Amino acid sequence: MQSNFSKGVIFALSAAALNATIGVLSKLLMSNGFTSSSVAVIKTIVGCILLSIVLLFLKRPTSAAKWSQAAICAFLGIFVLFHFETSAYRHYAAAGVVVVLMASASISSIILGRLFLKDPITANATVGAALAISGIAVIFGADLQQGFTLEGAALASVAGCGYGAFSVVMKKMGVSGGLHFTRQLLFFGSLYLLMPAAGDGFVIGELSSMAIAALLALAALPTILGFFCTTKAIEYLKPSQVQALELTEPLFAALLAFVALNEVPRESLYLGAALIIAGLCFSNELIRLGHKASAQAERVSRI
Repeated sequence: MQSNFSKGVIFALSAAALNATIGVLSKLLMSNGFTSSSVAVIKTIVGCILLSIVLLFLKRPTSAAKWSQAAICAFLGIFVLFHFETSAYRHYAAAGVVVVLMASASISSIILGRLFLKDPITANATVGAALAISGIAVIFGADLQQGFTLEGAALASVAGCGYGAFSVVMKKMGVSGGLHFTRQLLFFGSLYLLMPAAGDGFVIGELSSMAIAALLALAALPTILGFFCTTKAIEYLKPSQVQALELTEPLFAALLAFVALNEVPRESLYLGAALIIAGLCFSNELIRLGHKASAQAERVSRI
């Protein structure tokens, strides 16, 4: 049991670190003339093709997941997430989108987990989510009001709820994560994302060597490996725990910006990081509240 928990934590944190590359790589492509919708669909298609080639050489047994299950999960975890997130950036500053999206994903996974998986809404889960979301808000605090619109916040919230619902639905269906399931997700995700990309005119920017490298990196890191790690984490942990752990993404993004772009972290990052880490300790019951904490204290006093 402890082994599964450790595996789940490692996969979820790896997903957060991989997803942290999205911002830097996407900005690079958009500066080369790509639209956000074309970036979303191209990275998903390229990811699907690359993963198919890898699986041909690996010759692993095919996934037990049904295509219908993958289609539903891809709609929530790829189309709803990417499409509404992209739309939100047109109406709200990036910092605000990140905070609203991640908060919505965390809260929706707790509520939907209770409704469909019968996971209890514990004091630990509630306090942990509140602390971690507060940490993200502190990190981006100075930028939250820039360009705020109700429409932008609503679109970001829908994107986050879609991602939260994806983790709950996958757990409810009993689908095992892995490379084959990830390929199924990317296949259906590509089909879904072609529609909004076509509506925007499917604008492809300058295909310089740097742009091609960024596209390949986007396809390999957050798209293939990011979704693989997320699906494996959901296999081992509760959806609410996975979403809580993935709230560390801004910390990895700040580290990447420091290493790759030489951006000095704001002072607010340190307080935000402390709140996020404290939130994770509560969410994963490293610090226990309520009845369990009392029982544990009682056992200690007896010893």
